[in-house]
Amino acid sequence: MITHSKKILLSGLILSSLALAACGGSGNKNSKTTEKEYKVTVSNLTANQPFSPVAIITHTLSYSAFRAGQPASVALEQLAEDGSNKQLLDEAGKNSAVIENHSGKGLILPGKSESVTVSVPLKTTDFKLSIASMLVNTNDAFAGLSTSEIADMEVGDSLEKQLQAWDAGTENNDESSGVPGPAAGGRGFDAIRDDIVNVVTIHQGVVTQADGLLTSKLNASHRFDNPVGLLRIERIK
Repeated sequence: MITHSKKILLSGLILSSLALAACGGSGNKNSKTTEKEYKVTVSNLTANQPFSPVAIITHTLSYSAFRAGQPASVALEQLAEDGSNKQLLDEAGKNSAVIENHSGKGLILPGKSESVTVSVPLKTTDFKLSIASMLVNTNDAFAGLSTSEIADMEVGDSLEKQLQAWDAGTENNDESSGVPGPAAGGRGFDAIRDDIVNVVTIHQGVVTQADGLLTSKLNASHRFDNPVGLLRIERIK
């Protein structure tokens, strides 16, 4: 049975996906001058954790979408709690260290993949790639990679990176009212940070009802182990 709150969440994701598909992603700073092109493919390896629309950012060394052991930005908090990448991409677009930022077209369901083409100016020789995507049936878990070296790749080269599940440290992992996905239909983003950690760490996984957390809205199918995803990058031009 789909509750009213679930309908609101799913409707928002669908509308966001349609809007992103229509505009081809988020702001690309150098679309007329770029010459290097990379095909970036994100694969979801979980059993029952949809990935929210992925945020993909190319940047120089001075930018970081997140850092282990440091508090999450509000923009990352919104992605990790609500699945919205808009704030993170908007924030990145205002940073002079960011080359391009892109959004995926929609949810990446378990066992599925999505590819996005990103471009970098030929004259740029020192740059990296970062990505982030919420594990939707969680409080504040996200699949992410803070930096991946791609500047030395030649045309035809490819590399693969494992995507770890990170805990944004912004919301208590109660697995109930704060889980916005189809499993619970919860509230999503909440500006109040009630996680005692309040820094980004590797996620320890979910407990679920099956292991005795009676208030949890999750079941055994929502469990995950690291890695939760696979990132494949191919230099195509």
